[in-house]
Amino acid sequence: MNPTPMRGEIWMVDLDPTKGREQAGRRPALVISVDPFNQGPAQLVVVIPISSTDRKVRSHVPIAPPEGGLDAKSFVMCEAMRSISKERLAQRWGAVSSSTLAGVEERLRFLLGL
Repeated sequence: MNPTPMRGEIWMVDLDPTKGREQAGRRPALVISVDPFNQGPAQLVVVIPISSTDRKVRSHVPIAPPEGGLDAKSFVMCEAMRSISKERLAQRWGAVSSSTLAGVEERLRFLLGL
């Protein structure tokens, strides 16, 4: 049985294989898709990879530990949003605050012209 992640949770995911400049490897990622989609028949979830490297990119949202179960200052890389199979979900780490989620939503609106 596949796990059922919820919007705003951070999960360890396996993003390999990748191509080009896509984020790779096992890393934490923020679930951004809405819960009805996460629970639906597609067996997919939309996530945004998280990195501990500060690249000073406008589309990144900082997260300070221990928020979301993270142990180092990290950054939600909104420009790297992607859908993945639930089979790529390894472990739930925690959830972000409503203010962090609002910051992510703001960056996504900017990136997607919404």
